[in-house]
Amino acid sequence: MRTLPALALAGVALLFAPGALAEGDPARGKQLLFERGCAACHSFDGSARPGPTYQGLVGKTRKVITQEKPRELVADAAYIRRSILEPNHDIVEGYMPGAMPGLAMREGDVDHLVAAIVEIGTPEKPAEVATKAKDGSLGVLAAATLAFFLGHVGLSSLTIRRPLIQKLGDKGFQGIYSILVLAAFVWMIFAYRAAPHEELWRAPPWTRGIPLVVMPIAFFFMVCGFTTKNPTAAGQEKTIGAEPRGIVRITRHPGLWSFALWGLAHIPPNGDVASVCLFGGIVCLAIAGMLHIDSRRKATLGEAWAPFAEKTSIVPFARGGVGKAFAEIGIVRFVVVILLYVGMLHGHRMLIGVSAMP
Repeated sequence: MRTLPALALAGVALLFAPGALAEGDPARGKQLLFERGCAACHSFDGSARPGPTYQGLVGKTRKVITQEKPRELVADAAYIRRSILEPNHDIVEGYMPGAMPGLAMREGDVDHLVAAIVEIGTPEKPAEVATKAKDGSLGVLAAATLAFFLGHVGLSSLTIRRPLIQKLGDKGFQGIYSILVLAAFVWMIFAYRAAPHEELWRAPPWTRGIPLVVMPIAFFFMVCGFTTKNPTAAGQEKTIGAEPRGIVRITRHPGLWSFALWGLAHIPPNGDVASVCLFGGIVCLAIAGMLHIDSRRKATLGEAWAPFAEKTSIVPFARGGVGKAFAEIGIVRFVVVILLYVGMLHGHRMLIGVSAMP
């Protein structure tokens, strides 16, 4: 169930048909919305997608084109069922015929889908909306993102890091550091999921292709960064005297660039305040981390840092030598990147709830 041009709204007629959903299981229907790809084109929370959102469907009148004639209707369960089985019967004004393909349905699937869409699309009562507002807010997300950012930068600074290492030891500090930043990250993710959707811009459909283009590069930097010796990496300062190899010839901060690219790629297709806060925070942390690590390595490694810094660069590909770098990277890493990318394409919907495909 890709784009549902005809799906406008389920409504008043449900009041006169209390048993309309008796044959359908909303929980199973919601599973089918993801399995059939519906959630890739239709949001549950009002956010912009290629197709109409399910939020607030019930009781709203929409203009549609039926057999090339304009008319208005209020959607009910029968209308939603028809929209699933005959997606080109009633085309919501502003959408193109044929955008949603007809899908073969197993027995009972349509009942489940109708039940789920009606449940999602039923407007919430004011008390329910107020309760949800208490559950999550943009302020909480901002606080979590700030804690994630400051936790990394603060605990990594020599002013705080050195006294803690003296008291806790290297392993003790690393353990405390990992627990704190992981807790901040988990808090940030949960705050993001609970934050209300406030649209900043309506993302054009083509922006969904940006992550598809950028993420292979991000995976490339990540795989190479975590499998190549690099004096900017944690615990690898002693490799400062070695000649830069592979990905380090391209940039001395490949791991952080992978996170920066990931964040940058996901801002345009989302376009809401919460996404800008989350992904923007990750981008800022990645860029600040590069500058912070350079400053710290310069202070701790002294004269040994200058020759390495001259041979390498923060900005990817700024020093040349790309051909030699790729030869040293080798084919195995490229194979791993491809496998990760394919896995992301297939697993994105299961992990995130939205298909990675446009």
